Formats: sequence, structure tokens, C-alpha cells
Amino acid sequence: MSSVEFVTMIDRRWAPDVLRMMGELYADGEDLHVNPATFPSTIDYLLENPGSGRIVLLTDGRVLHGYALLAWYWSNEWGGVVLLLDELFVDEEFRGRGIATSFLKHIEQERPFGAVVVALEVSSRNPRARSLYESMGFTDRHLRMMTRRLVPSP
Repeated sequence: MSSVEFVTMIDRRWAPDVLRMMGELYADGEDLHVNPATFPSTIDYLLENPGSGRIVLLTDGRVLHGYALLAWYWSNEWGGVVLLLDELFVDEEFRGRGIATSFLKHIEQERPFGAVVVALEVSSRNPRARSLYESMGFTDRHLRMMTRRLVPSP
């Protein structure tokens, strides 16, 4: 693997690349009801509110190899902060080089936001990612996450 660093995004320098990758991540997720028009708002929010989460750039300093989107919440069940790895994307040309594995090891060592556990979702259509996560010790909790979009207040 080439020398890839994991750097918190602090400005919009890489925003066009991150937005492109976000689009690729959700390209086949029509059933997820994702609106790519909201992606710039994600970047804006996390840059303006770094205590709420962060975008981590997977880069060699010249080229963006991928990104991760991290958020956190307190869990009574886990007795501490749960780090939600909301998105992890490695650009296709850089896959298979151990970048995602290195990033997951980095998270375990760094423990962003003082996390005691890492949670993530994985698509049933992505067995390669599921295999990676299982090899890193992630387990299926046999619970289903349910969501409901809230309607805007009048």
C-alpha cells in the first residue's frame, strides 16, 4: 500500500472529490432515498460543527483515495460514545490495497470522540465490504435499524 494518511477535512479543498465519491457511493442506492443535492450541506455542516462529526480524507497528500464520514452519539447500552462510521468509501482504482483496513485500525487506535464502540451499516449488495468488516471483528447484532424521515416544521 502506498503511504496514505487519514486527515480530518478542515476546508473545502477536497470538496469536489468528496462530493464525486459520495455520488458514487450512493449510485446504486435508489431504494435509500438519498438526495445528492444535500451532500454539500453535509460538508458544510461538519466543517462548521466539528464537535458533531467529521469527514476524514484518505489521501497521500496529492490524490484523494477515499473518505470516511464519522458521527457520534452516547449510548446507555454501550456505556459510552458510539462512533458511527456513517460512510467509508475508497475510490475504485485504490481498492484492494489495504486502505480501508488501515483506516479501521487507525480508528481503533485513535478512538475519535472517545468512542468505546464503532457501529456501521453495510449493504447486503456489498459482500466484499461485509467480509472486510467481519475480518476486523465487526459482528451482526441481529437487530434491524428502522428509520422515519421527519417532516419539516411549518
